[in-house]
Amino acid sequence: MSNKELEIFELCERLSELLGDKEAIADLKKLYAKHPEMFKDMNELSNTIKEVVKEPNLIMKNPKARNEKDFIVAKQTLDINNKKMGDIGIRNDRNISIIYHTNKQDKRNFNRLVKKAVSSEAVHSLHTPSPAWMGGNDKSSGVKTLLETAKQTIPQKDKSVKDFKAKLKEFANKKQIDTKTKEIEIPIKK
Repeated sequence: MSNKELEIFELCERLSELLGDKEAIADLKKLYAKHPEMFKDMNELSNTIKEVVKEPNLIMKNPKARNEKDFIVAKQTLDINNKKMGDIGIRNDRNISIIYHTNKQDKRNFNRLVKKAVSSEAVHSLHTPSPAWMGGNDKSSGVKTLLETAKQTIPQKDKSVKDFKAKLKEFANKKQIDTKTKEIEIPIKK
């Protein structure tokens, strides 16, 4: 087990821009004490943080933010365990970036975070092999959002409902015509 209580982590470029800082500090002893069941030791905790801040897949505004520079950062699949995802809470408090929370959990929870981010909270970055930038409800972000794309999909759903109703009506009319035609037909007996 590492005897280091405080550790400084180098942040990825996007986190550096958002926080206005290139590094963040974490009290490993305090973080480990919050979730001893998640991590073997403080070294595993440290490695999880390094992976998440180095190459995050998701950076979203914390829904319970204490200030405007308070984010949840997640990595969908951890190298140390490919069945787990990692997420951290990080904020810039008085010009010091602090990692105040760390989780390692089943990676299916990553989709829950993405849905939460797209549905209401601001998402600043969704990094995939070909980056997709999202801005959510954050008006300060000048980027196109997947949320805006989703809004374009909603009218298509309405349209498909209208199409379905129109086809249903057409089918009902056709059935009435078929019924009337059958009534008119005179069976020929031989």
